[in-house]
Formats: sequence, C-alpha cells, structure tokens
Amino acid sequence: MGYKLGKTSLDRLNTCEEDLQKIISEAIKLTPIDFGVAEGHRSIEKQNQLFEEGKSRIDGINRKGKHNFFPSQAVDVFAFVNGRASWDQKALCLIAGVIIATSERLYQSGEISHRLRWGGNWDGDGVMISDQGFVDLPHFELLK
Repeated sequence: MGYKLGKTSLDRLNTCEEDLQKIISEAIKLTPIDFGVAEGHRSIEKQNQLFEEGKSRIDGINRKGKHNFFPSQAVDVFAFVNGRASWDQKALCLIAGVIIATSERLYQSGEISHRLRWGGNWDGDGVMISDQGFVDLPHFELLK
C-alpha cells in the first residue's frame, strides 16, 4: 500500500473536477492494488468513436457524457497487475471498493460536495455487475 499516481495519471486526473481529484488522490494511498488514471476529460470525437464501437451508450453529440465536460465529472481507472495495465475484473472491483469508501468518507466529513457512482453498480443497490444493463468497471462519476 502507499502507492502514488504517476505523471501521466496525474495529468489525466487534473482534467477532472476537484472532488474527483481529492477522491482518487486519497484512494491511491489506501488501495492494496496499484492503479492509474486511464481518462478524465474526453473529447466529443472520442466519445462518439466509443459509442460507434459499442463501448459507450452515450454518443457525445445528442447527449454528453460526464467525461465530456471540462472539468470532467467522470474518471476511468485501470489496475496495475504484474507491472502492467490491466482491466482485470477482480482487481477493478477491489479498487472500486477503496475508491467508493474513500469517497463516502470525504463526503461525510464535508471535504467533498458530491457523492460518487460506479459503473459496476449504477443503481447503487449493492448488487454488482449482474443486474447492470451496461457494465463499466473502470468508470466513476460524480452525482450532481
């Protein structure tokens, strides 16, 4: 434990709203699995490309996603497993638990003003993955 974000991850995180920056900056210190930031702000063009590839349900043209705002209201992360970037489901679920717990602690203490939603449990019912219409384990977004 006691990991730190690298320069590229910090650059990506700096495109996000301050609450997300605080959450991720605290969570990286606590997680038992190292992680990085895959994306913060996302262009409309890239959003539409992901939509066309079936990797997003939001096209960025008719409807903006939380990544499409600046600063971004969403962040995507990846795990580091055996020194390599990974989207391993178990690793991402463990990291999500740390990020969600960190977020809730910061919210309850008044250090941030938004709650967080995770793409592995969109409806917040505690049933992960299996009851979701679209699973996006790397994705975290601020609730407004």
